[in-house]
Amino acid sequence: MANVVPRGLILGALGVGVSVGAPAVCLGQDLEQAATRFAAQWAAGDVSTLQDRFSLNGLRLQWEARPLGALAPPRAGVSIREYLGNREATSARVSRFGEVGGDPPQGFAEIRWESRIRGMTEMVVRTVFVGFVYEDGAWRVAELRVLPRSRL
Repeated sequence: MANVVPRGLILGALGVGVSVGAPAVCLGQDLEQAATRFAAQWAAGDVSTLQDRFSLNGLRLQWEARPLGALAPPRAGVSIREYLGNREATSARVSRFGEVGGDPPQGFAEIRWESRIRGMTEMVVRTVFVGFVYEDGAWRVAELRVLPRSRL
């Protein structure tokens, strides 16, 4: 006797593949790429390129224990330039990322950032939290927090 799969099961399985949620699978790969590009640009101090990727609605910023709130993209760029001005990055790599859903879709990345103050030898390790929103066909940065060093 031949294996017979109920028609409803086949149609249901096909429906999952073409459902509204299907593009999120592709967005996940795009989110990983966006996070990796952000980490490289952050490490290089490439604020101009970073600023091109900010949310059109602005960016919420927090420098360690000092939240700045929501800023327009040009002002956020100035703040990032000031923050990175006296730091030399040695590395920045994505340690975690993921989509969190929503409409428009949102995601996040955590970046392990190693840097030092110019002229110093002591390394400082921080986590940079980046909140993304999918706007205008791309993942854009809507939130940026450099988290304070935690005591474990």
